[in-house]
Amino acid sequence: MKKVKDYMRSDVFFVRPGFTIFEVAKVFAKNNIGGAPVVERSRVIGMISISDITKFMSIRMSQSDIITHDPNSLSIMLLTLVKMGKDYSDFKKELERMSHYTVKDVMSRNIVAIAPDSPLFEAASMMEKHDVNRLPVIEGNRLIGIITRADLLRALID
Repeated sequence: MKKVKDYMRSDVFFVRPGFTIFEVAKVFAKNNIGGAPVVERSRVIGMISISDITKFMSIRMSQSDIITHDPNSLSIMLLTLVKMGKDYSDFKKELERMSHYTVKDVMSRNIVAIAPDSPLFEAASMMEKHDVNRLPVIEGNRLIGIITRADLLRALID
């Protein structure tokens, strides 16, 4: 039976809770990463993803009347701004305010994790049930890896 430890990646990219959301967004974009565990004192305290950052930004912009509705993606948010012809100085001011928010302000605190000896079907089931794309692999309260939907796909074709 295929297990999580056979397909997880042990070279886990993780972030600290004090990183700004823009620092994380830049690293995600540069490394083609969609999300990462948030680690403090060697423990996973949350998860952050591009969708967490996008959701936070859209809520902040709708609260400041830059966008009048809640877009469901970053591309729709940007297209809406261009289409509306909004004053970009307001947009830049709001971006400046948002640049001070940290991972701890935005991260998901509900950690859905899995053990390395768990069967792969359990990882797939958990991802589906909790609507997540990655699971930190934890052993003895320590982050030892990560398994993603792409890893599960790789397991299918092996």
